[in-house]
Amino acid sequence: MTSQEEPAGFATMPAVAATTVVISGAGSGIGRAAARLLAAEGHSVVAVGRRGEALAETASAAPERIRSCRVDVVDAGALATALADATTGLPPVGYCIAAAAQYARGHFLDMRPETFSAMIRANVEGVANLLRLILPGMIERRFGRIVVVGSLADMNPIPGAAGYSASKGALHALVRGIAGEIDPTRHPNVLINELSPGATRTAMSDRGKEPQDVFPDIRRLLHLPEGGPTGRFYLENREIRLGESWKQALRRRIGL
Repeated sequence: MTSQEEPAGFATMPAVAATTVVISGAGSGIGRAAARLLAAEGHSVVAVGRRGEALAETASAAPERIRSCRVDVVDAGALATALADATTGLPPVGYCIAAAAQYARGHFLDMRPETFSAMIRANVEGVANLLRLILPGMIERRFGRIVVVGSLADMNPIPGAAGYSASKGALHALVRGIAGEIDPTRHPNVLINELSPGATRTAMSDRGKEPQDVFPDIRRLLHLPEGGPTGRFYLENREIRLGESWKQALRRRIGL
């Protein structure tokens, strides 16, 4: 079970000066929308993805601010090289949005092992590879915001989505685990959180809101104040305490 909390008192800070934003999955959907909107706000954006033509389409909205970085996030070595090249001459990376994901539909016993493995690697290992490169600089500079685009698919897996659901469940632990390894007393201004955007029209789904309509929820997490929430899970603009029943939530709220 989970408990939900409304965003009462959901504090944000004023927008920081223009920074560099690294976005994976920027060739379409939520990643593309975030890249274009953050570029419009004056930030330098490194758009990471596997498809060169799709990245070029993303960058066409603001070619002076969006740099394409064509690479597979699963290849840690290639990602390190490509990201180093793409960020040369740009301000330090202050924001990172991990939005890349694969959704291979198919029943578990019908899915080829290599297809299952590729999805798990892209959705979990790809995120880990990206954050492993981004976090050290944020910690050194004592500032950074990371938003991992996640899902609640693991809470109620539907037939044909066992692999995808498993990968999204793994992200919960990854985000909480990384947040727990960042000393909040020394680095209160380095925050990582997970966001489930809710139903959104992307390559994975033909229903829900438009990708650009997710951006206010992403921006809210990017603008969290120093010492703000970290290692948390948000469904749109509501925090979800994964695994917490309503009784546990009640006891926590009244201090028992």
